[in-house]
Amino acid sequence: MRQNFTNKLSANISRFSNPICFGMDPVLDLIPCEGSGAEKVKRFYLDILEEMLRRNVKPAAIKPNSAYYESISIDAIKVLQELITAYESEGILSILDAKRGDIGKSSTAYAQAAFDVFGASAVTVSPWMGADSVQPFLQNSGKGVFVLLRTSNIGAADFQDLNIGDGEQAFHAVANKLLEWNNGDLGAVVGATNPTELERITVFFVKQNSEIPFLIPGVSIPGVPGQQGGDAHTVMQALRAGGSKRNIHLLNSSSGLSYAWQVKGKADLYASATVDALERLCESIL
Repeated sequence: MRQNFTNKLSANISRFSNPICFGMDPVLDLIPCEGSGAEKVKRFYLDILEEMLRRNVKPAAIKPNSAYYESISIDAIKVLQELITAYESEGILSILDAKRGDIGKSSTAYAQAAFDVFGASAVTVSPWMGADSVQPFLQNSGKGVFVLLRTSNIGAADFQDLNIGDGEQAFHAVANKLLEWNNGDLGAVVGATNPTELERITVFFVKQNSEIPFLIPGVSIPGVPGQQGGDAHTVMQALRAGGSKRNIHLLNSSSGLSYAWQVKGKADLYASATVDALERLCESIL
């Protein structure tokens, strides 16, 4: 019997002794490597992986945002697949951050692309079109599906905070649907920048005895520009205060880890700077 994604994730968090997700979003101006755009990205993230292996410091998961690769070139999209394969081969789970969601047949094709073509362990999905847009992803046993629940962007309030009656907001309707859809492979995207709300959402799932993995983007590394400002220690406190007892939640840092070399300004030491930052991030949540 195939292991569900939640159990896979929990095992990986225990195996690597951290709940960190490394967001791999390439910004060419910040990548100090030679070659074409695709070559730069490949060298950059493979060097970081090599340093992780050398020092035996690995995150539980990675989360490459497909838009960054698509915006560089067709070759960079191929590099995305190669990077997923490289990190997965070292036991690191990959989450393809593509925020898919469409009518049933299209979602089936998107799921095939994420899991069979790119080889990802999980994918992010938008619930806006309802159950028939999400279910095709959940038909891939053992593959994770992180549904956007409460995001941390400024415009999130435009729709997610809409009052739908009985004191509930629109994102509560999504949370209730997640309870219905949960098959052991389902997770939710919940931003790191509002710990009070994160705690409330945790309470909701814990009380329903249906705690699901949270992918929590927006965790920052001090000294790196262009981040969302979430604090890892505060996030962990919110999860514990909400009653979480499960080792299943991921704290994602993208710019903070990828471009940690900016803290000391030593671009040639980018790989060691990323792993240094990863170590500090792990220590900050103990």
